[in-house]
Amino acid sequence: MPRFATLLFLLLAAAAPAQPAPAALERQERRLSLPDSDSEPVPEVRVAAGGVTLLLFDTPLDRASVELEGRERFRFVDVGERMLALEPAADLGPGERLGLRLRFSDGARPEQAVFVLVTRPAVFDGRVQVFRRAQSIPALQAALAEAREQLKAKEAELAALRTRSAASGPSGLALSGLLGDRGVKARQINILRWQRTKDLLILTRGTAFRADTWGVVSVEVRNDGKAPWAPVEAWLTNLQSGERAPVLGVHARQPQLMPGEVTMVVVEVDAPWPPDTEFHLELLDASGTRRLLVPHVVL
Repeated sequence: MPRFATLLFLLLAAAAPAQPAPAALERQERRLSLPDSDSEPVPEVRVAAGGVTLLLFDTPLDRASVELEGRERFRFVDVGERMLALEPAADLGPGERLGLRLRFSDGARPEQAVFVLVTRPAVFDGRVQVFRRAQSIPALQAALAEAREQLKAKEAELAALRTRSAASGPSGLALSGLLGDRGVKARQINILRWQRTKDLLILTRGTAFRADTWGVVSVEVRNDGKAPWAPVEAWLTNLQSGERAPVLGVHARQPQLMPGEVTMVVVEVDAPWPPDTEFHLELLDASGTRRLLVPHVVL
């Protein structure tokens, strides 16, 4: 009997409709200064069920002065000396706005702070630092700290770009041994021999680059057809021996070449053959039926 009950429970659980997982809430931190005049917009504070919003003030509060519209709809409301914590029992409806008003205890201007509470999809304010005056020393210190954080992030981004440039730029080529004693030789592809085909893929220009151990063919292609084209494979055939060169990769500036567009396509190959060898290049799409032929490529 216990085994039968267990089996019945598993069957019922499998038959029950799956409940959608609740959307993850993104907690954000913000800084804001109170408006200098009544003509300025009232600051918004984003609240959400399942997340506590902390309003942190730079001035002591009059704890008895807090007026919260629809307070019965909040699961948690706590007022401290310089802090107000809020958590609604349920999200506010689309377009719904609840008012929040409180006073400061020192009697200086501005005497009060007014906010509107809203709910936004998937995001809420976890921590909001509220400054009574935009030009107060705490507000300026916070703005300076934020600017320093942004500058630090930019410096880290710049360092990453420099590292990437060193790895993939001319220095990286030299350090990796990809530049031999003879350097890189460039040769323009003669497009005067090019004939227009039924596939309506037109070679507008091209260049072949050759180093001691590698080669790159770079061609600019225009799609005069009515369908998109995406090169995914390349064949580079030696015109003397009939052998194919080992292609390492095919890279396009954009994933698909739409009708009327022009893009750059780069083919990277190993170069185990003598310099100035002549090849026949074919660029193919995934179906292999629509191709671009580039004759007489010298590497």
